[in-house]
Amino acid sequence: MDDQFEYVNCLICGKDDTEVFVRGKGPARIVKCRNDGLLYLNPRPASIRVRDFHTEYVRNDNLDMFTLFRREVLRREADTIKSMKSGGNLLDIGCATGTFFENFIGPTWHLYGVETSPLGVELARSRYGVEVFCGTLREVGYPSAFFDVVTILDTLYYLPDPRAELMEIKRVLKDEGVLAIEIPGLTYTLLRDRGPVCWALDGKWSRMSTDSWHLYYFSQSTLSLLLSSVGFRVVKAIPEQSSLGRRGVARTLNDLHFALARLLFKATAGRFSIAGKELYLATKMK
Repeated sequence: MDDQFEYVNCLICGKDDTEVFVRGKGPARIVKCRNDGLLYLNPRPASIRVRDFHTEYVRNDNLDMFTLFRREVLRREADTIKSMKSGGNLLDIGCATGTFFENFIGPTWHLYGVETSPLGVELARSRYGVEVFCGTLREVGYPSAFFDVVTILDTLYYLPDPRAELMEIKRVLKDEGVLAIEIPGLTYTLLRDRGPVCWALDGKWSRMSTDSWHLYYFSQSTLSLLLSSVGFRVVKAIPEQSSLGRRGVARTLNDLHFALARLLFKATAGRFSIAGKELYLATKMK
C-alpha cells in the first residue's frame, strides 16, 4: 500500500472487524463493521489527499450545485432550526458559497462559517458579509460555549475524523445549543445505487464507487451511536429531499419520491426512511 491510501479502524467501536460491502477496481473498498454496522471506505485516500480535494471542491464550473440545487432544501432546514432557536451565534461548517446564510439574515442572528475552499470563502464573505474562516473547525479555535447553533450539512461523511469534529463542536456549542447534521439517506442510497433500481436507471447493478471521497455511509443507527459516544443525543429526525438540479419529468419524480418518503416516515414514527437526505437535530446530553 503506497502513501496515497491509509487504513482506519471503525469510527464507532474502534475495532478492525469488517466484511467487504463493495469491492472496487483499486485498493479501496467499502466495508461494513461487524460490531455496529457502520459502512466506510477502507483503505481510503490519505488525509492530505482529502484536504486537497476539499480545497478545490467549490469551483467556478459547479456553483449551481451549492446555490440553485440546494436553496429550497436549505430553506426548509433553516425553518426547522428556527423553530428551536430564535437567534444567537450560528456556525455553518462546510458552508461552501454561503447559500444557507440567506435564511438567517437579520439582527437576531450572528453568522459564522468554516470552509476549506478559498473560492467558497470568498463568495460567502462577499455575498452575505459573514465571518468565514478558511480552513477546518479545529484550526480556527473558537471560544468554548460560543455558539447557539452549529450546522454541518451534507459534509460530515466527507471528513476523515468525524468524531474529532463532533468533539470540537461540543466544546464550542452552548449547553442549551442545537447541532444540525444533514446526511444522505442510507436506505435511499442502497435502494438507488445497488440492485434492480440502479440497473433500470443506469444499466449497471451498482454505482457505489470505491473511487470516491465519500468516506462514511451513516444510517440513523450508526449516526446516533457516534453522537452518543461524544455526548450528544438526537432529539428530532426529518426526511429531506435529494438534489433539485434536474427539471421536467426528473424533478416531478423527485417530488413524488419525497412526498412518499415523508408519508412513510410519518406512518412508521420515524423508524423507516427512504428520503434522499435526512436532517438530524441533536443536543448535548445532560
